[in-house]
Amino acid sequence: APFTLALDLRAVKTMASKRGDYFEEGEFCLSFSEQVDWMQENESFYVTAKRVNVLLSVGEAPAEHKKAFAAFEQKRALTEEEVSSVVFPAAVKTEEEKAFYLQSYFAALQNFKVAGAFKAFAAGSEYTYPLRTYFRDSYFTVLCMLGTHPELVREELLTLAKCIDNGACPSAVKSDFTAFWGNHYDSPSLFIIQLYDYVRTTGDESILSEPCGDGVLLDQVQNILKKLSEYCDDSGLIYKEGLNRRDWADEVNRGGYVTYVEALYARALYAAAALYEGHDVTLNALYLKRFTLVKKAINDLLFDPQKGYYVNFKSREFTEENLSIDTVFTLLFDLAEGERAALVLNNMERILESANNKTQPGGDFGAMCVYPLYQRAGEAVHKSARPFDYHNGANWPFLTAMYAYAKAKFGREWRDVLLAPFRYCLPRGIYTAVEYFSPYCKAGSRLQAWSSAVAFTYQNAQECKFFNK
Repeated sequence: APFTLALDLRAVKTMASKRGDYFEEGEFCLSFSEQVDWMQENESFYVTAKRVNVLLSVGEAPAEHKKAFAAFEQKRALTEEEVSSVVFPAAVKTEEEKAFYLQSYFAALQNFKVAGAFKAFAAGSEYTYPLRTYFRDSYFTVLCMLGTHPELVREELLTLAKCIDNGACPSAVKSDFTAFWGNHYDSPSLFIIQLYDYVRTTGDESILSEPCGDGVLLDQVQNILKKLSEYCDDSGLIYKEGLNRRDWADEVNRGGYVTYVEALYARALYAAAALYEGHDVTLNALYLKRFTLVKKAINDLLFDPQKGYYVNFKSREFTEENLSIDTVFTLLFDLAEGERAALVLNNMERILESANNKTQPGGDFGAMCVYPLYQRAGEAVHKSARPFDYHNGANWPFLTAMYAYAKAKFGREWRDVLLAPFRYCLPRGIYTAVEYFSPYCKAGSRLQAWSSAVAFTYQNAQECKFFNK
């Protein structure tokens, strides 16, 4: 229907006699993509089109204004073409799911940034000062890009590799290629896994020969695993001495064996063995042997048979026995098998899905990242010190997506838990992928890149074979 566009432009009242898609008066230039009428009596433009694009410039030369508007229109047309060209996966069934898929897919694509030699996925719209890309965020971001924009995934890997320091990986890489919060425990494994996923999905082994440091990119895999081995004890697992926050849950002090960290390490060893196959038979055999050792240790040391799931973390002094959704990687990477895998999933459904957990007071807001909540003083800090906020019970869509994938993998209903973030946020005026949310906290940053993992789950939910090799 026709509508009125009200602009406070009293300085351009002489527009009354003009009609068209371009107006110029004094220091103002105004362009429309459709014909409009200037209504003198209420100092407004009357627009008859259902959709109109507007550009207002102040102090700009008319020629430059028109050039900018033409460029905007061209970009708008390209964007519309890109959106309309998206092929929906077979798992996307409803209009609601189409909207959710597009929201998630473009959360990744819209966050790809180029700043000179820096070409990578920013973590989100609020992570551009300083502009940086995260080892862990990027892993979940690129999953839905592998089949449609593999060239961007390649650039991401090459950018990350420039900030590997003798095998140590920071949380993130800034656009000047300096580290942002150095030496994390999950970043190194996630880099190897991302490299492996890229190579096996695209078949592009040339990336392994790209110059990097004193050698080539493949050499960094060995460097990373050599560095991680310095943190391993006789069990073969990584042992985090003391309490620290150097993994994705960076507002929780976790120490000792962290199931999430160990699961990623196991997958990185498996991935490294595959990457060195055909390149170095000795390293291939070494990493397969370590993978077998680590898989056994995870099940021997971190699975609690009484509780029926893998504990959050376990040190010499203390075991955090709550159920953390980040232990879902034991299911995705086949570290938990058979009846044990089914038991873990049963308990995740019962404890972490808020609709099923009647002991939590928040109603249905999808899958909580952890439950019961952290209780020890100083364990969860900052925002996470509050119940159901941030890492202490909120819903994180990227982990919800991984959990939904696990449910699909084991033949269970997965759509409702995956859709929960969309159904919760949309009525509250949140229209782009959100970082985290719960009824008890303000939702995290919008257009969050790794929440695009939702699109990955839709892409793979029919067959669930992505992690099978």
